[in-house]
Amino acid sequence: MNRGSSGGETGRGAATDGGTTRLAAAADGGDRRFADPAVVGVAVAAAAYLAVFFQVTNVVGGTTRVAAAVAVAGVGGIALARAVRERTALALALAVLVVGLSGYLFAIPESQRALFTVRSVALDVLALSTGLSVLRLALADVWVLAVAPVPTFLVGYFAGRGRHVAAATAAGGTLGFLVLTGDAGRWAAVAGVVGLALAVGLSTLSTPSRRRGHAGTFAVVVAAMVVASATVTVVPAGGAEPLGIDRGTATLESSLSGDDELEVVGTTRLSPEVRYTIESPVERNWHTGAYDTYTGDGWVRTGERSTLGGSLSAPPGPTEAASVSITAETESTALPAPWKPVSASAPDDGAVRIDERGSLRLAEPLEPGDRATVESRVLDADPADLRNASDDYPAAIEERYTQLPESTPDRVAERTAEITAAADADSSYERAAAVEAYLRSKYDYSLTVERPEGDVADAFLFEMDAGYCVYFATTMAAMLRSQGIPTRFESGYTSGQRVGEDEYVVRGQNAHAWVSIYVPDHGWVAFDPTPSDPRDEARDTRLAEARADGAEDVDTEASTPNQTLEADTGTVRPDALGGDGGEDSTSDADANGSTDPATGDANGTNGSGNASSVDVSRLEGAEAEGIQQTGGGGGSEGGGGLLPTPSAETAMYWLLVAALAVAGARRTGVTERASRRIGPVLPRRRRDPAADAERAFADLERLLAGRYRERRPGETPRSYVDAVRTLGADERVETVAAAYERAAYAGSVTRAEADEARRTVRRLALERAPLIGRFVR
Repeated sequence: MNRGSSGGETGRGAATDGGTTRLAAAADGGDRRFADPAVVGVAVAAAAYLAVFFQVTNVVGGTTRVAAAVAVAGVGGIALARAVRERTALALALAVLVVGLSGYLFAIPESQRALFTVRSVALDVLALSTGLSVLRLALADVWVLAVAPVPTFLVGYFAGRGRHVAAATAAGGTLGFLVLTGDAGRWAAVAGVVGLALAVGLSTLSTPSRRRGHAGTFAVVVAAMVVASATVTVVPAGGAEPLGIDRGTATLESSLSGDDELEVVGTTRLSPEVRYTIESPVERNWHTGAYDTYTGDGWVRTGERSTLGGSLSAPPGPTEAASVSITAETESTALPAPWKPVSASAPDDGAVRIDERGSLRLAEPLEPGDRATVESRVLDADPADLRNASDDYPAAIEERYTQLPESTPDRVAERTAEITAAADADSSYERAAAVEAYLRSKYDYSLTVERPEGDVADAFLFEMDAGYCVYFATTMAAMLRSQGIPTRFESGYTSGQRVGEDEYVVRGQNAHAWVSIYVPDHGWVAFDPTPSDPRDEARDTRLAEARADGAEDVDTEASTPNQTLEADTGTVRPDALGGDGGEDSTSDADANGSTDPATGDANGTNGSGNASSVDVSRLEGAEAEGIQQTGGGGGSEGGGGLLPTPSAETAMYWLLVAALAVAGARRTGVTERASRRIGPVLPRRRRDPAADAERAFADLERLLAGRYRERRPGETPRSYVDAVRTLGADERVETVAAAYERAAYAGSVTRAEADEARRTVRRLALERAPLIGRFVR
């Protein structure tokens, strides 16, 4: 009994000890979960996708609440890591995602929600995975709030269980989705790849000895993944392009081509090719699109397009009708027409599509010679009415068109307030005119600019002194939005070259950007902050260059230079320069659609391009500016003759490639084999005879090792030379060995003997590699 009892106690003690040991081991394992170096990789990958989500919320708002939600989700995942099974955790994550997306759906206005069908949702998911930015979603901030906590919960859960590869995979998968949408930039993708590689690599190298043994290989793999992620195009929507390849300067037209995302670029050039012939009873800027969301480095259009099913409403104020005919000279889906189009017809009864801002686009492109028509209602407001209009904006308009990134510096609003106060501007219309005049008078026109870092509007306002229309319009829109004035960025074409009373030839170089503010009871009223004279001179110069070079497609029969055009009024317009004309005798404001309270000219400018309600003398400097900063002639193809300085990204990329090449060569033995072949051939600085003799024998060893075999441990130089002689080595190797022995053991080698040993090794190397010898003799 006692033995049994003792045995039972012993068994219970052992069990207790074992349980304690297991608990201690479990606790120790829990402590080690976050001490494992692989956690670093998980953290990097998670930080990469969270940074992208926060970039989105920086633009659309809601960063604080998203940060709180992901923090709770991450901590919750860690807390539940040891409490629930993986299947339960995955089910919980799925449930959170479903609830979040349901909340997002019900947050969308009912009028838009009615458009949701299974097909439309499926198409949206497909679009997101092929380049549709999250910023284009309705209520993008709510979408991020619904989605971002889910992967963060999974990352925390798997990291808490010590499953670092699974945690990094969850982070990497989320980042991969954001790469597909186009929201994750190059460096976010690189960071994600590095994080995933670190997590996978460090998880496999669990012991110090294995880490030491494979550290070099691991470093090469990480570097290769980084280079691949920066070089290979991975998504249909455009992916990452190689950092070190210059794709060439984009044209201004291509950057304003009507895509749903517009990125502000640096230096640009002009396209003189003819795009349209437009017949219109009014001369205006031809509107093709508008953007509502400012990202800090560009613009995004939110929402979707739908088929135009009938006539659209005209602006609420007084308007005049304009029937416009657009004849395509190149293939195009745009319908450039004066604002605001109310109906349109495409050739062969084709479909016309409309977006949420009222911009039209054809479902099928016009072919050269095809003609489409647009009916527009053009603003015809009394100047006093615009000046005295109220600031009682519709809630939806105010919310959408006063948006600014949360990171927009306060000094933008402060400078804008100073400008409008100095102009005694009270109404929104007057404040817009004051800002327009300020930008025209203080900044020069140039197509050759360096893309600034950070917020474009802030950089242009405080750090730059010149730019082109995209910079002027972006800055004016941000400035007015900072004052609570609904403003949108608009793109299209200026009126172009007038070739008849109501006929205009529009070229790619007429691509243009401007802004419109919302005036209650009148609608959108256009303003153009870009200085007109230097802009037109740049275009005229570019067109003259193209004609002089014999370029094709830069003229129609009606636009050929040196023709005299007589309008019905009897006015004779010689086209001396062959420039775009039109804008030389008509005000920018006439091309835009708003009205000067003082003169009745549209857009608050007179024929000289001066803004209303502002001291005209402030604009004299801008009107006198030429195009000396446009890189030798108004945006010519050339870049000034100097070799371009590589960007920091390019330099870093090629340094990484070089480091990868060196590391790979060392790991694969290429450097060692090259040293054996090339080292003995290369000239070396003479030292004392003994040192030269010893170096000659070392070079000989490398040659013999590559040709015969390496010298074995403990094998004397003489024994090694005798051995390779039996394998067929040249008898001259004995001369080198003899010189080495005298240097190493006797210390009596002469200068002549050392030089002879060096020459012998060089001859042997050149005989083995004659091609190399041809270049180094």
